[in-house]
Amino acid sequence: MSAKYIKIINYILYAFLGISIVLVLLFYLGSVVPGSEGTSMEEPVITETLLKWAYVMAILTAVLTVGFSIFNMILNPKGLKQTLFVLVGVVILFGAAYLLASDELLSIETYEGTGNEPFTLKWTGTGLYATYILAAGAVLSILYSEISKYFK
Repeated sequence: MSAKYIKIINYILYAFLGISIVLVLLFYLGSVVPGSEGTSMEEPVITETLLKWAYVMAILTAVLTVGFSIFNMILNPKGLKQTLFVLVGVVILFGAAYLLASDELLSIETYEGTGNEPFTLKWTGTGLYATYILAAGAVLSILYSEISKYFK
């Protein structure tokens, strides 16, 4: 990539950083919604705008990540095989987590919310089990790398 494009990208990143800093300062130092000041439910006026900015930044990050990944696969077709292995691994991970998760309703006496539904419970459990499996894998890989040093 040429130096010209790198300069332009840096200016764009600094602009995003500047906008983010201004919004965070307005969130913490700006005015609050009338009627909520001095209460435990005090809400800054800028909350909705800051959340929308966070959504834009998250979507932009996801689009750029996927876009550059596809671009890199086109430039490096040999890396496509490794990417497919990773995708198959992710599908297997979430498949196992889905099979482990339960959709049994919770019996909570005082709960009257809408989250106690089989579909929601199944996917919440899937996310939790996937997190547990990934955390266990991280711990095991750390242990393996530390123990294998002593046998080399």
